[in-house]
Amino acid sequence: MKPPKFKYIAPDNLADVVQLLAEEPDAKVVAGGQSLMPLLAMRLAGPSVLVDLRNVSGLQRIDVGDTEIRIGARVTHDAVEHSAALLAALPMLPTAARFIAHPQIRSRGTFGGSTAHADPSAEWPTVLLALDAVVDVVGPAGERSIPVDNFFTGPFTSSMAADEVLIAVRIPRDDRHWAFQETARKAGDYGLAIVAATAEITEGKIRGARFSVGGAVGTVTRLGAVEETLEGALAGDETSRRAESVAASTVEPISDIHGSSDYRRRLVGALVRRAVADLSKGA
Repeated sequence: MKPPKFKYIAPDNLADVVQLLAEEPDAKVVAGGQSLMPLLAMRLAGPSVLVDLRNVSGLQRIDVGDTEIRIGARVTHDAVEHSAALLAALPMLPTAARFIAHPQIRSRGTFGGSTAHADPSAEWPTVLLALDAVVDVVGPAGERSIPVDNFFTGPFTSSMAADEVLIAVRIPRDDRHWAFQETARKAGDYGLAIVAATAEITEGKIRGARFSVGGAVGTVTRLGAVEETLEGALAGDETSRRAESVAASTVEPISDIHGSSDYRRRLVGALVRRAVADLSKGA
């Protein structure tokens, strides 16, 4: 199918982007276009204006500082996957990037675009929730920072206003252990279940765990019951099995043509068990 008619504008600064979004309620921002363009082709989206960020400078940087990592909105998945700085500072990001679609998609799709799209089956929302990230946006009232716990509000929806644009994501840099698990029918498919986790391991005990789930649920969310179960628990097989049971009994999975809710429930449990084992190994 062909997309509906729309105006195309590629400003060279954020001020003009924000102004266009304020003046055109039906405007849409495009960064890499790998999520939006299929929606346009199927006429599931019909913007009056397509506002391209391609000419806006300063959105393609990866900055690894002493206390945080900042990833600009137009950084591609491929750039994350092959960043030596990220591999050294936070290998979870390049690891997760390899699960995103195919190389052709990763070369065009963007970190910020995927985050703003808020697809519960995408990798970055699940990962960022586990990493306690902060999303920086700008709008007519200026810049503001949104803790990731408050960013994803539903399927393909976020707490960004319609006249705001995502400019960067910031991730705390620390020595927390991490884990990433995903199951898909075949390489490149959307995940049937995605689990991301971070935690401190002190004297063999798990502290401050953050477990998030995507793919299997309608909205990317944290697994609070699993986090409570793991607090202060000794890392090991028994704890992994207990976390699996808690995850399977508390998650609220979706059911569709790709897998039933019962199947996804068991998948989430298994991935949580594997993630706890990975945390224990010091990933």
